[in-house]
Amino acid sequence: MTTLPAPMPEARFWQLMTHVDRRLLLSGQDDESLTPLRVALGQLPADDIVAFALRLADRLAALLTASRARTGPFGDDALLYAACHAVARGQAWFEASLRWPAMFDDPDADPDTSWCESLLYVAREAWSQASGADEDDFPVWTLEEGLAPFAGKLPASTASDAARRPATSPTAYTVYASFEQHPGIARHVEPEENVRVTLAGLLDDYFWCLLDLDDYLGIVNEQGQSFQLLHDAAKNLYWAEVPCEADNASYGQEFSREALLDLLHRLPANFDQAMFEAPQKLAWDE
Repeated sequence: MTTLPAPMPEARFWQLMTHVDRRLLLSGQDDESLTPLRVALGQLPADDIVAFALRLADRLAALLTASRARTGPFGDDALLYAACHAVARGQAWFEASLRWPAMFDDPDADPDTSWCESLLYVAREAWSQASGADEDDFPVWTLEEGLAPFAGKLPASTASDAARRPATSPTAYTVYASFEQHPGIARHVEPEENVRVTLAGLLDDYFWCLLDLDDYLGIVNEQGQSFQLLHDAAKNLYWAEVPCEADNASYGQEFSREALLDLLHRLPANFDQAMFEAPQKLAWDE
């Protein structure tokens, strides 16, 4: 291969990362947790596997740069393996780690439950099987050499998370939330506290804390209508809904991260089922 492909689009990369077995990953069986990902990568053309590896290197570069910028120098493989674990946990955990690198660069972290070195090698292994070439001929540096050559060999970051777009709406909402997935960012906000945030504040201080289904985020507009968000890390999808007391039900829809952020940047004045292209009705239990 004389010319490398472009890094895999982020949406496709993170969809592939949903193949990681989260139960095994969180129990410390990091190599075993990657078996479904290996199978998924093995079904791709060789060039697509290289594109996956380039995107992985780019995402690891972003985490390592964030750590160096915010918590001091890095210089050992332990941090790299912790960054691999953050990527393996999925897009929401990765994005939260960018904002608060202490989520993954704790020097006292237990390598048995918070590292995922094997992620560095899955693309190389899959590429060798798909191409018939030796693993040593894999054209993408996968960081197995450690952090020393980091600056010179990784592709330039091409992050495009819509959450980093400027949010210019001056409208303020009442926010309520519960974040329980990571102890460092755990917090609860009740509607009665009357915490007011703009869209910029919502994205900067709350949205990125949605890590899995035990977390929730809601906002209330001036009309008293609520808009609620959940995140399913296993699918890398968000559930957004509006409660409707008159129907004793909620109306909602699943969104990708990018699609939900687009909706948040153009929130209508009224929160109702018209916000969704294909709303699903969820009846409340009596």
